[in-house]
Amino acid sequence: MGTLEQTTAVEIKDTRISLSEAGKGDSVLFLHGNPGSRKDFTSLLDGFAADKYHFVMPDRPGHMSSEELINDNNDPWLDSEMFAELIDNKCGGRAVLVGYSLGSYIACKIALRHPEKVRGIVMLAPFLAPKDPGEKPSSIPELCRGAILGTILGILMPLLSQTKMQQHLEAVFAPGKVSEDYLETWMPRYTRFEALMAVMADKNAMLQTCKELHERLSEIKCPIQVLIGDGDKVCSPDQQASLLSEKLPETEIVRLADAGHALNLSHPLDCLKAIDAIFARL
Repeated sequence: MGTLEQTTAVEIKDTRISLSEAGKGDSVLFLHGNPGSRKDFTSLLDGFAADKYHFVMPDRPGHMSSEELINDNNDPWLDSEMFAELIDNKCGGRAVLVGYSLGSYIACKIALRHPEKVRGIVMLAPFLAPKDPGEKPSSIPELCRGAILGTILGILMPLLSQTKMQQHLEAVFAPGKVSEDYLETWMPRYTRFEALMAVMADKNAMLQTCKELHERLSEIKCPIQVLIGDGDKVCSPDQQASLLSEKLPETEIVRLADAGHALNLSHPLDCLKAIDAIFARL
């Protein structure tokens, strides 16, 4: 933990959200990927302008140290309501959102539901559309509600997910190579049953809202700054850039020829430049 970083927790919608904060300036709310944690952004704390920005970095609901957001009505927009309250609680009611991967999608949901709370959006390796437009939500989260089947899946899923998760992390770090230390640290955490359930719940919420969100993207009026790695093996760089250019033509897109998906880890200085750029446009 950096010398400027403080870890705490807040309760929102009866859910304990764990987060880290650093700096004392304009509020910047970070939204990590899927899977992920607030630690996705640790490298951005080295050299950031602590007198200029107030970084707020939560573990999203169900991930790492944050509790699952109970969603009795299966509302796929509930996360945007939770983050709107977090902005009120920790960001003085307004913030620039920095979304990494699926976090970029969630940033768009927040901007559509609560435009008055979003000053601007920075997207890092945005995941705004699935590769397969016909992909359907998984039924596993619903099946896990059953006592017997839930117990069985709770035992099997962490075991069965090992290979797929390692392949995913290898794709995240391409064209570089994921280190053995990273795998040893994060594989056990990302393949916990609770973490896997959070990943599926988030992906389901995306698939359930994708059509509406894409139709309404043009309603987002705040400045948007985008950083894309041309070597991204998780999201199609051309697909994501094309969608943004079509729906949000005012978006400023920077593409890095030597980068992949893990921009926040491999290119932290470029990420900080993107944050500076969005504030220059406000």
